[in-house]
Order: sequence, then C-alpha cells, then structure tokens
Amino acid sequence: MKKWMMGVMLILFGFLCVLPGLGGEEPVHPGVLYDSAMELYYRGRFEEAIQGFSKLILSVPKSKLVSYSQYMIGLCNLKMERYEEALQRFRLYLKDFPDGDRVKEAETGILYSEERLKEKALGHPAPPLPGRGTAGTVVESQTSEVRKTKRRVCAQAFYLEGKDLEEVERSVKELKSAGVDTLILKVFQNRGDQMHRFVTPRHDEGVYFNTEHAPVVDDILGKVADIVHRSGLEVFAWITTRYANYGLDGLSEYRCKSYNFETKRTEMARGFNLFHADVLKRLEGLFRDLGRYPIDGILFQDDLILRHNEDFSPEANKAFLNEFGFLPHPDVFYIDPYRSESGKYFVKSYTDRFWTWAKWKNRSLMNVAQQLMAAARESNPNLQFGINLYYEAVLNHSNAVGWFSQTLSGAMEKGFDYYAVMAYHRQTMKELKIEEEGAIRLMAEVARKAVHSIGDPSKVLMKVQVLDWKGHEPLPQKEVERVLDRVLNHGDVSLAFVPYVDAFPLRLLKGNWTKN
Repeated sequence: MKKWMMGVMLILFGFLCVLPGLGGEEPVHPGVLYDSAMELYYRGRFEEAIQGFSKLILSVPKSKLVSYSQYMIGLCNLKMERYEEALQRFRLYLKDFPDGDRVKEAETGILYSEERLKEKALGHPAPPLPGRGTAGTVVESQTSEVRKTKRRVCAQAFYLEGKDLEEVERSVKELKSAGVDTLILKVFQNRGDQMHRFVTPRHDEGVYFNTEHAPVVDDILGKVADIVHRSGLEVFAWITTRYANYGLDGLSEYRCKSYNFETKRTEMARGFNLFHADVLKRLEGLFRDLGRYPIDGILFQDDLILRHNEDFSPEANKAFLNEFGFLPHPDVFYIDPYRSESGKYFVKSYTDRFWTWAKWKNRSLMNVAQQLMAAARESNPNLQFGINLYYEAVLNHSNAVGWFSQTLSGAMEKGFDYYAVMAYHRQTMKELKIEEEGAIRLMAEVARKAVHSIGDPSKVLMKVQVLDWKGHEPLPQKEVERVLDRVLNHGDVSLAFVPYVDAFPLRLLKGNWTKN
C-alpha cells in the first residue's frame, strides 16, 4: 500500500513540475517572442529587439521564425549604424538561409553596409535611414539599384461602362487627358454585382482572364490592357484572395470557419480557408495565370483579412497549436460578449491569448500575400503590388489587428510597392456618425500618419471616394476637392479615385493634384 501511494505521489509530482508556474518553466512560444521583438523594433528600441530575436533563435532553433529573426538582427544593427555587425548578420543569414524569404533584402543590406563602411573610412557622414522604415525594405531605398516608386494618379473601375471596346478606348483616352496615369481594373466578378458592360458572360461569377483555377466570365483582360497601354496609361489588375472561392463555395473543407456568438458554435463563414493546402495551390495558380497578362501591377482586394471571430478551421487550429502550444478557442478569447440594440454581437474586451492569435493571423495572411506575389512574379518579375488597407491599420494598431488581423507594419514587412488606404470619407461619416468636416480631417490624419510610417509619399495610395455608395450619386466636386486639399498637405501621395464612373468627370479635378 505504501509503495502504491509513493508511486502515485511521484507521478503527481512529475505532472505538477511541467505545469506553467508550478515547478516547471512555462514553454517558450516563438510567435510570442517574434511579435514582442517586432513591436520593440517599430518603437525604435533596437537593442531590446535584438535581445528578443536572439532569445527566439536560442530557445526554439527549429522554428521557421528563426530565419526572420536572423535578418531582423542585421536590420536592427543597421538602424543603429553598427555596420560591421549588420554586415556579419546579413552574411550569416545568406549562409544559413540561401533560399530564405529575405535573401534580396539581406543582399541589399550587405551592399548598403559596405558603402557606409567605405564612406566612414573616408570620413563621410552616413545618410539617415528614412523614418522608422519597414522590416523588409528599409535598406532598399538607399541603393540606386532599386527604382523609386512612381507616384500614381489612378481611376479604379468597379465596371467599365462602354458598350464595346471602342467606347472603352474613348473613356481611357479621356482619363489620360484628365491626368490619370493608371487604370485599376476589376478582374473578378461576384455573383449579383454589375458586370463590365461590353462583356459576353459565360458565368455569373469568376474572373476576367483565362485560367483553370476559377470560372472565366469572359477573357477581356488582354484586350483592355492593350487599349490602356496604347492610350499611354498603365493597368493594375484588382483581384480577390479569400473571396475568390468562385465555383467552390459549397465545399465546406475549403471554407473559413467563424464563431457564432448567438449559437455559441463554430460554423462556415464567407470565403476561403487560407490555411488549407489545396486552397493555397489554387490561389497560386490563379495569380500565376494573372501574371501572364500584359499588366503592370496587381492590387490585392480588401478581403485579405480575418475578422475577430474567424478562422477556427481545423487547418488553422492545427497550425496555431503547432506554433503556440494551445488550441484557439472562443472561451479563452472573448470577454463578456453581448448583443447590441441593432442585433449585432460585440465583446467588451479580449484576453491576452486572443491578441496572440490575432497577431498570428495577421502574420499568416501576409505570408500568403508574399506567396501569391511570388507566384505572379514567376510569370512577370517586373510586376508591382499594392494592398488594400482599412484606415484603422494606419490610425489604430490594436483595432486593426483585433477586428481585421491587419496592420500597416505587417504589410510593410512584405515590401509592397503601394499601400492603398481606403480613405472613404462619406462611408466614415455614416460609420462614425460624424459631420463631413470631421471625416475629411480624419482622412487627412490618415495620410499624415501613413506618410510618416512608410516614408515615401508615393507609396501611400490614398483612395478618395467620388460616389455615394447608398444613393449611387456622384459627390459634389467641391467636396472631393476639399478631401484632396487636406490629404495632399502631407505630401505628394499617390491617389485613386473610387469608383471611376463617367458621371464624375475626373478632368474637373486635374488642377488639384498637378503642380503645373
């Protein structure tokens, strides 16, 4: 009996020793370490950030985040003008991770460090790094080998109104005469949305280019791109990601999963599960086929987000568990969910574990974006990329990562050419219940903060609303001019007028964005 009791006690003692805070050390989760170190980096606390990245490398040497941490240590040293240390770290990264995601950036970091060391030996002062910089591209702007981002004035077309290609060409030439240099063309079709007027649809949803990875509504992209280029403009293809589940909407295993606060159950949500291998393969094929067309760039639609109650799919849960050691579960994420008078559900607050999950989702989505950009560049290495961002991603980091799993800093790590901020003042007036002047002032603040964070105003693509969504009426010219005036006070940012419609002639605004 005594031996039996002793055995039980030994087992219990061994079990207690491995529990957090009860005799054993709490397990180290690489995602938490990496996010904490990145926050220190963006706050300019580079020495502390290095300590965080170093702890990750030593504690979890097999994590996929080790390669990013190695690169970030080099970047932190570069920010502190410790060029010898930066040079060593970038070289170590290339040695240890010759196929890593940061190879080009590390090579650029080596060139920049070598140039600064030569200038230092000659007694020349080092030029300052712009702003706080981005984790992926801060050193790129320091070399002449990397071209400067072009400032763009864009018309974003939800649909083209010309009844045939001749009318489309006339409209494009009018855009050229108005001073527009880029057409952002919608190359996807959601069921029920208005189609480009001149198409001959084969399906009621899908895409407007040839591919086997989605239903093809009509293969028009090449013809429109030829017209755009012939008229002296460039064209960006505007495409979906999560919501590109055309033709596969009924397959539950490919669908995102959300938590229903009313039923307290997990159920299918709109859009793809981006953690499913088959889904990623399909999207890669879609982007690879899109890259084969004569386009100049691709704009990611604003569906590359996950809301605060998405994604609880089995694949996402497994990937998170492998990295953090615990399963995502609504019971440990949301504090006091409640139903508002409107019938919508909200939560009073979130737990620390929720924030870990939200940051992880943000990082995962940006890794998907990077994967899709690489697929498109297999077909066209010269493609440029923009990503649609909610204005909260610029103004309020916590709200953006909590509500959308989206952050400006997370996007900047992937080195997009353009950060398209959806600065829709009329929509903001309705959402926040504020007056026109307050909404315009808010959009100006978005522009200011975006330019400050990104550094190059040309990379900030401010999206200006020119049509009232509800009444489908063009906005007054003077109102749009006030938005432009306030936004452009903070630099020559790129512009996109949304949506481009014939009823709002952009030629009336030409003098508001050009200096001649």
